[in-house]
Amino acid sequence: MLRLVSLVMALVFCGCWAASAAMGPQKVKNTVHNLSTSGEWMYISDNEDEICIFCHTPHGGSLNGPLWNRALPGALEFTHYTTATLDSVTDGASRALSDESLLCMSCHDGAMAVNHVLNPSNRTHVQPTMNFGQTDVSIVPIFGIGGRIGDVVDAINMPMGETRNLTDDHPISFSYDAVRAAYQGAGRGNQLHAPADAVAAGVRLYAPGNRVECGSCHDPHVNYDSTIPMGDPTANENYRPFLITPNIGSALCLACHNK
Repeated sequence: MLRLVSLVMALVFCGCWAASAAMGPQKVKNTVHNLSTSGEWMYISDNEDEICIFCHTPHGGSLNGPLWNRALPGALEFTHYTTATLDSVTDGASRALSDESLLCMSCHDGAMAVNHVLNPSNRTHVQPTMNFGQTDVSIVPIFGIGGRIGDVVDAINMPMGETRNLTDDHPISFSYDAVRAAYQGAGRGNQLHAPADAVAAGVRLYAPGNRVECGSCHDPHVNYDSTIPMGDPTANENYRPFLITPNIGSALCLACHNK
């Protein structure tokens, strides 16, 4: 019964279409999101063996997400990618980030420590520490020729880098319906597929307004890396990096964009 209630809460929070396509193989233990002592990535906890606790808790969590165990950054602290069409239907680059995307940014904003949770384990009663006792570990951007090439965990407590500039990323926290209508009103045809068709092709849209958020394209639990553990037969590389559906032949892009 508890599992059923949790599932219903998660579905209500997401506001997802019931027709969403099946997601990739689910095994968060074998992903970079396993920050516990059992993780096989470079950055793991020294003292916390619970895998889910870094994001979820059954008691004492936040109502901002499904059994959420993290504080959220401020919704207005991000600068978005924007266009003339987005400006016409949103507040443009200064629009507030929706809770569904703030869940992701509670680790990926470059400032909030990934090992700070609202409700520590009932067994340890302390915050997780990371890699030799560090108490404040954040995710910071690394840059290469042409811009950001990925994220790394700041495991030596260097000054925390900000990744709250989203102008080089796909736009989020906007109404798909509103943008689609704006295209049609400007005589630019059906540049976006109907929402039901986009969802049937594998993306996730959020109520109200069929909003596009981080989770529209990404699933934090999907197991895509077959090298950790080596030769993992349950992983599917087609879902790299944490895609909600494979982008072979730009299928994920074309789920929304009628090109």
